Amino acid sequence: MKLKYTFFCILCVTTLLAQKKLNYNHKGELSKQEYQQLLDAKKYQVLSAFDTVSTKPLLVYAIFLKNNKFGIIDDTAKEITPAIYEGIEGMNISYTTVMFGFHENFPVKIGKKYGLISNKGKSILPVEYDYIYCEQKRSIKRKHKKEVVIDSVVVADKGNEKYLFSPQGKLIKKIVQEPNKSQETVEEYREYNYPSRTLTEKNTTPKEITSHGNIIKKLDNGYVIVEAKVENKYYYQGLVELAGNKLVLPIVHSSLIVSQKDRLIAVKDKKYNLYNTKGELILKETYEGIESFNKIYRIKKEGKTAIFDLDLNQKTDFIYDSFSSSGPDFMVARKGETVGVIDTYGNETIPFIYDEIEAYFNRYGSGMAFFKVTKNKNKGIISTKGELLTEIIYDEIIPECTIEEPSFHSEPTMPIDHDYDKKNNQFFIIKKDNLFGLLDNSFRPLIPIEHDILRKSFHKDFVITGKKAANRNSTTLSLLKIKNNTAILPYEYDYFKYLGGTYFMIYQKSLMGVCDFEGKLIIPMGNCRDLSDRYYYNYIYQGLNKIDGRKSYFIIDYQGTMIDLSNK
Repeated sequence: MKLKYTFFCILCVTTLLAQKKLNYNHKGELSKQEYQQLLDAKKYQVLSAFDTVSTKPLLVYAIFLKNNKFGIIDDTAKEITPAIYEGIEGMNISYTTVMFGFHENFPVKIGKKYGLISNKGKSILPVEYDYIYCEQKRSIKRKHKKEVVIDSVVVADKGNEKYLFSPQGKLIKKIVQEPNKSQETVEEYREYNYPSRTLTEKNTTPKEITSHGNIIKKLDNGYVIVEAKVENKYYYQGLVELAGNKLVLPIVHSSLIVSQKDRLIAVKDKKYNLYNTKGELILKETYEGIESFNKIYRIKKEGKTAIFDLDLNQKTDFIYDSFSSSGPDFMVARKGETVGVIDTYGNETIPFIYDEIEAYFNRYGSGMAFFKVTKNKNKGIISTKGELLTEIIYDEIIPECTIEEPSFHSEPTMPIDHDYDKKNNQFFIIKKDNLFGLLDNSFRPLIPIEHDILRKSFHKDFVITGKKAANRNSTTLSLLKIKNNTAILPYEYDYFKYLGGTYFMIYQKSLMGVCDFEGKLIIPMGNCRDLSDRYYYNYIYQGLNKIDGRKSYFIIDYQGTMIDLSNK
């Protein structure tokens, strides 16, 4: 009697589900209760969220797993396809054209073979091809899944044959691709280390020449810079008026550099001077260096540099030793033992009281974000106007957005661009007295300076933390939740890597596993060869994720239900 009653209840739920649209939120997710009812009634293992695969007609589908195979249901719980597929490629929303819109037909996979079904579940092509893809009739606008992508042709590969079908499955053309043996031989023995060009090859391109030498640059006023070998030893440069083939500047200069306001910086015997592009001398004396920079000249004399404007008016004394970070309207300069900032008029905008100044530019905007300064071996942050944004008390302070992925074998490194991204920066890592903490984007304390190690985890809510052993020769790591400054795992791991979703890959000696954001091991620690052994995370369908490794394969839905499909 009890068995009959249970069966009757399941039948009622199934009938009810089939009769009306399911109630899901804006993400296509069912409530926990409705989700569980559907899984119990249909005997499903996991269920994706619902997603709109077509607007005309309106089709809202989810992927389900049953008996370790995938199928499709609509939002009334009607099965569009049975659970017979290893993959429904046409609904995969990661690393495919589906990222920008669903097609009218879906490639599907059984074993290693592909077939094609319509978005209403009708078989278009049998599952017998090596690969199938659809080519759209019109370009896909970047409006994710707003309307179905209309296909013009379906391409199916089988062995050395390529078939072109209409979207309705009618054969248009069959192409037999004969292997090109000679081409294969060339590919097999091709050398990819290209030899450097010989002198003969270099000279095969004809050059424009004058009787004074080869033309290396044409100026806008009819003059050209030429280059010629002098006394059969070294190449030197000069200036020639092209129309009359007249040598204006003799060929004695190691270089002639086109500068601002139609000027040439001339370098001869390691001495610098300025000429106009007609060869007329502008400066009365030579200098140790002349550098054209933005709207100024930096001119060097007796080991010191001064700033001149474009009209060659001297704006500063010869007092600067070197320059580092610079922008359109500022320059970090050194005077003796101190560093400061000057503008392009030579005015000191940041006083020369620091040991070092490092500029951080806005990555996706104009101008600078701030300066990192060093004084008496301590570091801090100041504004572009010189105002203190932090105390100058730290051993180190680094914006999180400028840190590359931590290496298992070394400290975190800075990225090449080194620019600050205010929108996406999560925090600043600070170090003081060999302990680490965090500041937020407003430079307020976020995590106390009490950790032996703090490293970027690549998820905004976590950092990698560590404790050093008493002998300081070894370190064990954990994951720290920033919100409450609490480690979610014991301090006994060697390395972490954020996978995606809510998962971290974790290493412990020669063991590897996966944990969630609560520190629960969802994939137990197992043997791995080295760090090249790893898990990969993929968001395959709406609300349905995949984690797979060398020997493991797991499917996880938005309710956290996980199915092990390893070797199945």
